[in-house]
Amino acid sequence: MINFFRKIRHRLFSQNKFSKYLLYAVGEIVLVVIGILIALQINNWNETRKIKQKESLILNEIRNSIVSDLKGYEDWIDPRIERKKGGIDSLITYIFNESDIPDSLFIEFYNRAGQDVFMRFDNGPFDALKSTGLDIIQNDSLRTAINDAYAVKLPLYRFFSNDLYQDSREEIRARDKNFLGIVPFLHEDGRKHLHEELVAADILHNQDFLLNLQKEQFKLDEYTFRLKQMKEILENLKVRIETELGD
Repeated sequence: MINFFRKIRHRLFSQNKFSKYLLYAVGEIVLVVIGILIALQINNWNETRKIKQKESLILNEIRNSIVSDLKGYEDWIDPRIERKKGGIDSLITYIFNESDIPDSLFIEFYNRAGQDVFMRFDNGPFDALKSTGLDIIQNDSLRTAINDAYAVKLPLYRFFSNDLYQDSREEIRARDKNFLGIVPFLHEDGRKHLHEELVAADILHNQDFLLNLQKEQFKLDEYTFRLKQMKEILENLKVRIETELGD
């Protein structure tokens, strides 16, 4: 093709058709420029397509991690909160009914009331997004929502919840020693284990127990509230990502 154009230029020049040669040369330059622009456009289109594919991949990974987190809350966190709530409610019922409670039943309910909950979320896909660059998310409001969720709100709610357990653990254990003891127990079939037993009388009016139960009730309210916040953030973000992906 280059040789073909070169022959045309040579023939026009040798025939002293300078004006036609000049016009042809200009036309050839225009064609070259158009070719370059087309090549650049194709290259830009390919780069945009690659960026869009990378964006879709990252958004899908974040969406999948959200689905996994929500399923984990349903399978693991919700049952632990329900177990804790059941133990607290049962003890409060006995307290306000002013009825006696068997030691074994008290210990069962108290252990349920002491069920702790550790909030978590998967931030792996968000870390991958940060290493790639947040600006790969072209939708400004979605990019802001993802960053706000994973860099601010979710870590903050997790901290509020999990820090509460750390702060109250030693306080609760110290009071436990005032009404709960551990004794060795030998079963008739020869099995041996350490057995919890009450070492305080009138347990439902015991101040150490009541203070611990009050603390566990506060923790239950905090766990429930923080879990609700985390679920709402993840569910709303999932909907926005699916809308962006066109799912």
